[in-house]
Amino acid sequence: MKRRAFLALAGGLAVAPGSVLAAKKTNTNTSSKPAAKATAKKPAGKAGAKAAPAKSNARGNTANLRPSAPNQPPAGHVTGMRPAPLPRPRQQSWRHYDLVVKVTAPDSGQPLRAWIPVPSENDWQRVEDLDWQGNYGKAGLRRDGDSGLLTFFAEWPAGTRAPTLELKLRLGTRQRLFDITRRGATPETEEVLNQNLQSLGPWPQDVLAELAERITGRIREPMPQALAIYDWVVDHGISCSGAPESIQAALCARNDGGAGLAGIFVALCRACGIPARRVSGQRLGPSRQSPSLGASGDVSTAQHWRAEFHAPFYGWVPVDPADAALAQRQDGDSGALRKRLFGFWEMNWAAYSSADGVHLPQGPGESLPVVDRPLLAQVERDGSVRLLGRQGGISLEARPSEG
Repeated sequence: MKRRAFLALAGGLAVAPGSVLAAKKTNTNTSSKPAAKATAKKPAGKAGAKAAPAKSNARGNTANLRPSAPNQPPAGHVTGMRPAPLPRPRQQSWRHYDLVVKVTAPDSGQPLRAWIPVPSENDWQRVEDLDWQGNYGKAGLRRDGDSGLLTFFAEWPAGTRAPTLELKLRLGTRQRLFDITRRGATPETEEVLNQNLQSLGPWPQDVLAELAERITGRIREPMPQALAIYDWVVDHGISCSGAPESIQAALCARNDGGAGLAGIFVALCRACGIPARRVSGQRLGPSRQSPSLGASGDVSTAQHWRAEFHAPFYGWVPVDPADAALAQRQDGDSGALRKRLFGFWEMNWAAYSSADGVHLPQGPGESLPVVDRPLLAQVERDGSVRLLGRQGGISLEARPSEG
């Protein structure tokens, strides 16, 4: 399946959360045969048209998600007091990574379900190929209509012996670099901006508001306010001292993948009226910036959180306070990388979601704070869904690819 068809199908899940690219097992005795790859008999139709699901068998499916060249809109011009649309920045070259997820669940006698987050689609990352095989009963793509998170879902019926799944994903990424000299129209909906001004986390809002005011002082412009907050978070993430007791644990956390530092940055931005959001993701390869900021091979525990804030005339600006603190603590960075990471994401990493909560399709009834790694669950006799642990029976391997 071409990439354009994949995007149409994935986008359609927002209104039709059923199975897409559904892979239903037809014969449990065919598990020893080679996996058959699905191919579309007809070219993809126009956007909005109903797409035919890929064919499948008990072993696996393939979705070939080849990128298409983005449209190049004409440059705008100033009309009255309206700023011109932002010109397209110089395009960075694409890098490619192969991510392999393996699920080997224990025999439980009960139905099992797995959810594997799929990287989001945007200007700096794209899913290029998707292939899966296993002895599941059914499998396919699902989207959470509230958070927008796309997951690969698999289910094994009760009695399945040695439930297995292998998902291979090819991802293309390119550096995300903010340029402060580029000002222009950066439209964003009021709904999205308001969502990213809501209180975040368990931290007392009065403490955050007072702290944000103390950090920013007389600064009134969003960009320098965000920079002041970023510097404060990085400083206190390194020293682990001098912060209010109620947020100290988040600032001092060392094994949370940066969720604490990214969360405090976002919460402080929101407290002073700057829309901001955390972004969950997965490290995929070595870093060209600092030795401690990469991972390769077994990346099962290499989840990492970043953040972004919205500034008028600039749009969403990427930041990485957790890696800035980590580089100074472990690699003795002199401060140059710290400055760079305000407005820069090195894309040896895949972003999953910026939502503050996620509902897993056919998952537990309650919302989860985040899904930043594959999850496995058991369906109990009463129909409830119980998660089996964040890492049980699941491994992730990632490596750079030549593309």
